[in-house]
Amino acid sequence: MTTDAGLRWLFRFVLPHRFRLALVLLTSAGATALSLAPPYLTRLVIDDGLNGRRLDLIGTYCALMLGTALAGAALATFNRWHYLTLSARTLFALREALLAHLQRLPPRFFAGRAVGDIMARVDGDVADIQRFAVDTLLAAANGTLALAGLAAVMAVLSPKLLLVSLVAVPAQLAVVRALRPRLERQTRSLRERSGAVTGFFIETLGMMKLVQSSGAEARETARLTRLQGDLLDDLRRLEMTGAAAGSLPGLIGGIAAAAVFLAGGAMVVHGQLSVGTLIAFVAYQARAAGPAGTLMGVALAWRRAAVSLARVGELLAEAPAVTDPPVPLALPAQARGFLCLEGVGFAYGPESPAVLAGIDMAIPAGTKIAVTGPSGVGKSTLIDLLQRHYDPTEGRILLDGIDLRRLRLAELRRCVAVVAQDAPLLAGTLADNIRYAAPDATDTAVRRAAMLAEVTEFADALPLGLGARIGERGATLSGGQRQRLAIARALLQDPLVLILDEATSAVDHAAGRRIAEAIDRLFAGRTRIVVSHHADAFAGADAVLEVRRDGVVLRHGRLAA
Repeated sequence: MTTDAGLRWLFRFVLPHRFRLALVLLTSAGATALSLAPPYLTRLVIDDGLNGRRLDLIGTYCALMLGTALAGAALATFNRWHYLTLSARTLFALREALLAHLQRLPPRFFAGRAVGDIMARVDGDVADIQRFAVDTLLAAANGTLALAGLAAVMAVLSPKLLLVSLVAVPAQLAVVRALRPRLERQTRSLRERSGAVTGFFIETLGMMKLVQSSGAEARETARLTRLQGDLLDDLRRLEMTGAAAGSLPGLIGGIAAAAVFLAGGAMVVHGQLSVGTLIAFVAYQARAAGPAGTLMGVALAWRRAAVSLARVGELLAEAPAVTDPPVPLALPAQARGFLCLEGVGFAYGPESPAVLAGIDMAIPAGTKIAVTGPSGVGKSTLIDLLQRHYDPTEGRILLDGIDLRRLRLAELRRCVAVVAQDAPLLAGTLADNIRYAAPDATDTAVRRAAMLAEVTEFADALPLGLGARIGERGATLSGGQRQRLAIARALLQDPLVLILDEATSAVDHAAGRRIAEAIDRLFAGRTRIVVSHHADAFAGADAVLEVRRDGVVLRHGRLAA
């Protein structure tokens, strides 16, 4: 994604809030205008009130100072409320859009990408982009307004002193320009180091039992120490660059302030300028340092944001393997789960070897078939094709006579459920996990599915039953309990095609047989595909198929329409 394309993508999330953005800018301009009054009023207090010995004017000008301060505080509070809302909603929309894109990517993308790296981009990089799109640009707009107002007032007070104060600007710009490339390199490195630390914790916490049983605690701690040491080195370099970016322009600005005092002092001595005017001018010059630094920092902030935008752009550049058809078809009302594979072949890329080739197979509705074959032969790929995580590179797959590519993805995946050996679970309750694929299911339906999958055998022993929480990734459950829960989830989904991929491998033989019998009863008129290496999982199958790279072989049984 090019920088221009990235910016167009970014500001798509800001434009919907353009009216609130205009309100924030307007109130910022009002607050800035009010903030310009006190130094000028100070000049009037000194020159007209004190020097003129007019107590009434002193009281009037002090009352005006108090009034502008109160009005400015009220306006700033109002501005802050809307600014925070604008900033937060933009950040949330960016994350939601990135999640929506990630949800469309194929399983192979997540298998080849570290979770910590993705998290660093979704969290840190997106936040940095949002800060630039809203915070930095609003600060730049406010800084521009403030500088314009300050310059106008300073020009009225003393055009000569204004010229003196502007002498430092070219040197400040040169410093910023020199530091930009270094800041960009250091920001990218820091993001990568931060992602590595996040990835370490995600990986290590997920396999803590293995760490403990392998006696690897000290080794993992040492690995974290190295990662954090690298992160600290990068953080120091970035901070030093940032300090230079802030201190050098500030030092140059200090020299300019000294020059203004020197020139202004000479003008006061020679009667060309009043003391009140010099004090007011110096106050305005001091105030100008803030917005001037903000504007100079915009260029540096852009380099940081450009790095983050490029990293997020790398995720957005990942193309989904499948998309919804422009004009989707609907399954017939009496669809029952008839599958037909016609010359199906698949490879992960044009240069990759074929994983599957020449598969011709018809699976009549209501049939139970068993699928076997050695590891790595393509059984999991075949399942991914049936759920359309990928499309065949050759041939086509039909469900009740309709090419899967013509169906809406959500409808297809509701109709084809997969229970895998390592089925993922949520950190919620047992009922939450069962209801995940059918969120509108009633409590009665959830309990029925739990009973059929024998989840109630262990759930009813818990104080809260199906309302018991199961911990991150089902950490409080055994392997068999996790698989029963996943089977209950698929049963509640009530699909046309149920695929069991080693789904009972973690339960004992008797429990596996009972679950299989319950599935056969519940899905007697539906299509069932059992993928397993174990022959006892094939009980009651109409046919046993062996997957090979060059096709599918019928080992025994028959497939008749």
